[in-house]
Amino acid sequence: MILDMIILICVIHAWWFVALPFIFVGMWRFPLFVEIIIVGIIYDSLFGFYPEIDIWGYIGTISSVAIFGIMFFIKKILRR
Repeated sequence: MILDMIILICVIHAWWFVALPFIFVGMWRFPLFVEIIIVGIIYDSLFGFYPEIDIWGYIGTISSVAIFGIMFFIKKILRR
């Protein structure tokens, strides 16, 4: 819960790259840490979702889903 609050505060203040290490720790420590996808959507809702900037308006959501997928497979391989 504390980790989620730290990540949320970092995202609200647009410190995406400060939130990333906390997200990686949460993804590694907890079995299914889907908060990264929620954080990506929140980030895009606050600072993106403009049709004028094409795909860059959705970069938070796209990158969060990509990071989630990569970390899911890495954890699966390493924890066998």
